[in-house]
Amino acid sequence: MTMTNRLILGDNLKVMSRLCESDAGRFQMAYLDPPYNTGGTPEDYADARDHDQWLQFIGDRLRALRPLMADRGVVFVQIDDREQAYLKVLMDEHFGRDRCLAHVVVKMSELSGVKMSHAERRLPKVKEHLLIYGMGPESRLKNLRRPKAREVLSGYLNYYRKIIDNPEAPPAQWELLSIKDWAKARGGLEGLRPGSRQEAKRLEDLKLQEAHRVVYRTNNRLLAERNLPGIAEVFGPSGRRYISWEGKQILFLADHIDEPLSDLWTDLSTINLNKEGVGSFRYSKKPEALLHRCLQLATEPGDWVIDPFCGSGTTAAVAHKMGRSWLTIDCEDHLLSQAKPRLEAVMAGQDEGGVTGLLNWSGGGGFELIRWTEVEDATQVIEAVPPN
Repeated sequence: MTMTNRLILGDNLKVMSRLCESDAGRFQMAYLDPPYNTGGTPEDYADARDHDQWLQFIGDRLRALRPLMADRGVVFVQIDDREQAYLKVLMDEHFGRDRCLAHVVVKMSELSGVKMSHAERRLPKVKEHLLIYGMGPESRLKNLRRPKAREVLSGYLNYYRKIIDNPEAPPAQWELLSIKDWAKARGGLEGLRPGSRQEAKRLEDLKLQEAHRVVYRTNNRLLAERNLPGIAEVFGPSGRRYISWEGKQILFLADHIDEPLSDLWTDLSTINLNKEGVGSFRYSKKPEALLHRCLQLATEPGDWVIDPFCGSGTTAAVAHKMGRSWLTIDCEDHLLSQAKPRLEAVMAGQDEGGVTGLLNWSGGGGFELIRWTEVEDATQVIEAVPPN
C-alpha cells in the first residue's frame, strides 16, 4: 500500500479491516463523525437505524480502528445527545474506561432557525459532544491556551494603567508611565475625543498590543514585609522571581490575556460553513476551526490522521494545511462530488476558506483517490493528484 495521502471510496469497515495488514499502528489521531442516528433521512446520507443496529455499526468500526492506532494515539468521536451516553459506554468497552482523556461539550449551533420554533416547549439544542480516548498510558492531550473573550478582558483591563517605557533595561531602572500619557506622546490618540468610547477602545487595543510591558501592582505579603523602595527584583524562599514596586507585586497583562483550554468550547463559529469546502452538508458539516483544535491537541507535523467518515473532507483538508498526513474513507458519492474537489483546491492553493488564512496555507502536496472493490477487497487507484 502506498504511503501517500489517500482518499478511499469504499465501505469503511472493510477498508479498515484490510488496512491492518499494511497500516497497523500508523495513526496518531482518528476523528470520527459518524451518523448520529437521528431517525431521519437528511439530504446528505441516510441516518435511521434501529438502536441496537446503530450500536453494532459503531462497535464494529471502533473494533476495526483500534489496531490502526499508534500506542500513543488519540481517538475523537463526535456525537449529539441521542446516542452520546451509549457511545460513551461503547468506547469504554473497546478502549478502556480509564483511557477517556476528555468529554468535551462543543457549541455547534446558534439560537436561531427551526430549533427556535419549539423553544416554548423544550430547550433549544446548540451543543454536541466530543468523546476523546487515548490508546495507551502514554496518550496525552496538549495543554493549549486560548485568548480570553474581549468582554472578559474589558472587565479588568482598566486596572492596567501603567506601561514600562524601557522594558529592555534592568527592573531597577524601569520608567513607568501612564498608558494614556504614553499613547498621547506617540500620537496614538490623535483625533479622538478625550473620554469618548473611541478613545477607551483605542487604549484597550494599545494595552493588548503592548501587553508584555503593561502592568499594575497588587498586594503580596512577602514583598510587603520587605517593603523595598522603588522597583526591585525579589526571589522568594522557593526561588520564585517577583518584581516589587514599593512593596507590591507587579503583574504583567501578557500573563493574563489567555486561559487554559477547558472541556467547554463555545468560541468556535458555525456560521457561513457553506464557504468552507464544496457543497453544503447542511445538517452535519463541521467547521475547520474545530478540526484545527483537535489536531493541535493530539498531533505534530508529519503525524498520520485517519477519518473513516470523510463527509465533505474537512478532516483531510485541515490536516493537510497543518502538515499532517491523512487517510479518509467514505462509501457515499459525496466523496467524489465534495471531498475530492475540495482537496484538489487545497493542493492547488485555491481554497480560501476555513483556517487557510490562519495557517498562511498557499498549496502543495498531493493524494491518491482509491476505489476499494468488493472483489477480494482489491484496490484500484482511480486518480493520483500529483504534488503541487
